[in-house]
Amino acid sequence: MDSEPKVSILQIFRSRHYRQPILVAIVLQLSQQLSGINAIFYYSTDIFSNAGVEQPIYATIGAGIVNTAFTVVSLFLVERAGRRTLQLLGLAGMIICALLMTVAMVLQDSVPSLSYLSMAAIFGFVAFFEIGPGPIPWFIVAELFSQGPRPAAMAIAGCTNWTSNFIIGMGFQYVANLCGPYVFLLFAALLLGFLVFTYFRVPETRGRSFDEISHAFRKRNPSLLDQEVKACTEMESLGGTDDA
Repeated sequence: MDSEPKVSILQIFRSRHYRQPILVAIVLQLSQQLSGINAIFYYSTDIFSNAGVEQPIYATIGAGIVNTAFTVVSLFLVERAGRRTLQLLGLAGMIICALLMTVAMVLQDSVPSLSYLSMAAIFGFVAFFEIGPGPIPWFIVAELFSQGPRPAAMAIAGCTNWTSNFIIGMGFQYVANLCGPYVFLLFAALLLGFLVFTYFRVPETRGRSFDEISHAFRKRNPSLLDQEVKACTEMESLGGTDDA
């Protein structure tokens, strides 16, 4: 750590070398908070009540139990399945649960028994969150950066996380009043966007060195690779001239 120079927040944003990793870090943090999970945690009792669940406070407690249980499950999966795989799995599962939740809430007046589907979808939503977007963004952000830029990168990630958390906490009720039972379609669309981004832009970091991760970013960004090859060629050319 002493031998590696420290990198400031401004240097991370200015450096082309850190541009792709910090973009991934920011989007992963957004995928955690804009997934809709805190809308459920903050307003779960109201959501269960609107879904026709009797004694919604107990359903809220059940969601907390599911959250705790699958947090433990994710500890055993993260080193076996890999970070990227779990992120994709969690996002895909949350999309399905958000769609089921929407169907149940739209049809609950005509089919009262769908309140159980709504409750199961919320439990599944929480479970898939703890498998993927809950823990994985913090794992990946820490592994994308070496010791020098890591503190600044973690600060940027934390700021992004809590800012989006604040936006959801303050704005969800207004959006829910506007969209009604279709509010979770908005989160499903956001989750789909995060799923596509993760598939094309996020490298697997489990068991890989910083050099290997950097090479994965270069493969995803051919222009950056061409620039590095050009720079190396110029250096070799200068070296040959000196030797001569």
